[in-house]
Amino acid sequence: MNSSDAFIKAVIWLQTAAGLGSGTLNRILTLSRSAVERIPSDPAGSYAVVKSAAGERTAQKVSAAPTDDDTYRRALNIIAVKDIKVVCRGDADYPEALEHIDNPPPVLYTIGDKSLMKSRCIAVVGSRSPTRQGEKAAHSFSEVLAKCSLTIVSGLARGIDAAAHRAALEAGGKTIAVLATGVDRVYPAENRALYEEVAAKGLLVSEYPPGTDAKAYRFPERNRIVSGISEAVLIPEAREKSGALITADCAIKQGKELFVVPSAVYSEHGRGSNRLLKELQGAMVLSPDDILESLGLYSAPAEAASVMELDVDEEKIMIRLGLGNAHFEELLALTGLKVSELNALLTGMEIKGLIYKAENNCYGVY
Repeated sequence: MNSSDAFIKAVIWLQTAAGLGSGTLNRILTLSRSAVERIPSDPAGSYAVVKSAAGERTAQKVSAAPTDDDTYRRALNIIAVKDIKVVCRGDADYPEALEHIDNPPPVLYTIGDKSLMKSRCIAVVGSRSPTRQGEKAAHSFSEVLAKCSLTIVSGLARGIDAAAHRAALEAGGKTIAVLATGVDRVYPAENRALYEEVAAKGLLVSEYPPGTDAKAYRFPERNRIVSGISEAVLIPEAREKSGALITADCAIKQGKELFVVPSAVYSEHGRGSNRLLKELQGAMVLSPDDILESLGLYSAPAEAASVMELDVDEEKIMIRLGLGNAHFEELLALTGLKVSELNALLTGMEIKGLIYKAENNCYGVY
């Protein structure tokens, strides 16, 4: 069973014209659907029934709201023009996983394949300004996980989020972008092409009505949905104050599995994720295979072998470069190889995408 048009319009009116947040709206939705449907046409007359569900202050706010509100009418127009699908709590399309989190979103606005909300999902979140190594880990892990039929969930932010979405799409897999704006808004603007591709091949979803702009407080709010819709959360790299740590905290409270890729000890970019590793026993993963095994998926494609399978000399070099760039001569002393042997090894590592050649005959990791 899905919501009637009258019920959906009532929920949108309560969000826009009355300006109710998700917690208050959830309390009102404990009323019968017929009672909710009557509120927008007679806000003042609904005072008593709203008060019984959400208290006197909310009843006063609702009764004073205009029945013909510009924000409300604009939201309805965007929904029609953009073919946005609206899913309310209690609908057959509403994901069961979200019913069990604190403050479930009372309504979800979607563009794309809304059935993905009921697929097996894993969230991939992290720094907006990752190192090359962090971005590569996000892409490599997401590519393999998507090939193994996991839907990649993230927030369409720059950095780790964008890398995860792109990897899933490039792998021919599925991805969900949970937005902190209305689903009609692109934020950041630089991700417009990615936004359009996710809309066409995956799913855009938001708890905020169409027309809602980006506000700082909405990003932490939406993180509970990112983790809530997923059975696990992967953090390839996160700074100390990264929003990804809020998602990690949500995941822990929701009882979800948390996976973290280790970063170089002295890397500011990975200080937050490394702290999680220190606090959470068993969270560290070195390859997508670690995650697949933990989730009971053992059918990774042959080409998706561990991204961290290195020989002894490669491992020495990766550990050293994890601390910062190093000159060829230093790597020569570190490995004990001949010049020709080291040249061949470094070239091979460049081809694999593990390292890059910097200026002055130095090397660094992605």
